[in-house]
Amino acid sequence: MTTEQTAPGRTEAGATATAGAVVPPSAPAAEVYEWAPVTAASRSGSPVRIETEAAIAGIIAGVLGAIFGGVSFVGSLTPIWGGWSVGAAAVSTVVVTCLVASVVGYWRSRTQPDQRWRLGLPVWKFVVDTAAVAVVHVAIAAMVTFGAFSILQNGFRGLLVDGYAALIAVGVATGLATYAVSLSVSKLTTVTMSQLLVVFMTIGTFASMAISTDPHWWRYHFSHLGTFGDRGSSLFNVTLIVAGILVTTFALYVARDLRLLHDRGRLRHRWAAKVVSTLFVMLGLALAGIGAVPINVSVVVHNVFSSGASIVFALLLLSVPIALRGMPWQFFVVTAGFFVVLLAAGYLHFLLKYFNLTAFELVAYIILFGWIAVFVRFLAAVLRSEEPAAA
Repeated sequence: MTTEQTAPGRTEAGATATAGAVVPPSAPAAEVYEWAPVTAASRSGSPVRIETEAAIAGIIAGVLGAIFGGVSFVGSLTPIWGGWSVGAAAVSTVVVTCLVASVVGYWRSRTQPDQRWRLGLPVWKFVVDTAAVAVVHVAIAAMVTFGAFSILQNGFRGLLVDGYAALIAVGVATGLATYAVSLSVSKLTTVTMSQLLVVFMTIGTFASMAISTDPHWWRYHFSHLGTFGDRGSSLFNVTLIVAGILVTTFALYVARDLRLLHDRGRLRHRWAAKVVSTLFVMLGLALAGIGAVPINVSVVVHNVFSSGASIVFALLLLSVPIALRGMPWQFFVVTAGFFVVLLAAGYLHFLLKYFNLTAFELVAYIILFGWIAVFVRFLAAVLRSEEPAAA
């Protein structure tokens, strides 16, 4: 057994480092978090506690959803989807309960051993971070609920359900969604953040494509989806805005991981964390700008954001070999492969005219989020391989 003693520096939230901890002189105290002793706060983040609290949140939300469904539909026959329906009521309760669950759960998770670095964030960053995480979780839960009830309505065409079936459906949908969101926000890592980003962008984009009022939008470009002023266009633009905000939050996790790898002696350059995270923030702002200023509002401004996103991503790929010196060579090979594919797609579109603009944008989208997914997986793998040996 080891004994705990006060180290020269203090960790976040005033926790002292253990005797076996090596605190690099160049590392700010707020970054030394994983060797902190177990406290009542950290025990609150144990897997059993997280599962229990998520289950309780799901049960409470389910009961509230059932009550709302009963008040709304008992004594009447209601369609599964369409107008004020069972599905519409479920989406409404899911939005409210998941918003509360995501904010509370993410706020509470900051005391977990691997999340204490968030305690050192400035207030404005903490607020933006929490808001982005909450909005994305609520949006995904609402989209999934909407899709589930829409599919059920198409499968049971003409079916009307009574009030008791309606309240059960609303309660179950609300409870399951809240349970899933509570678990997700309590276990966020760089990898799960990237997965959320990809899932959210994919669901939002495909949903806006499916409900677009112009079936031939693809003959123009993806930005054309956001120009109709209907539900599909609003969904597309909001998806880009929220995804952009989430990328800026994702940058916080990337910066923390890169600083940690430098402190452990794996990465050569400490400035890599600031450079790479700044590029991610710029990419997020560009994505948000594309959604905030549709092409029918201002062609010039929209194209500035669109071109900016492409330029920033290219800079990100080009900076990787220098900034991330110390990462596995396989990662650099994969990055080079992504860059070559991006150049090839540009050649096929701009020079050979083989692709139309929509196809090129789709390829660029896959490359962008595909590279992000590969990057964070490599980052997580290197972090695991560089974990300090247990005392």
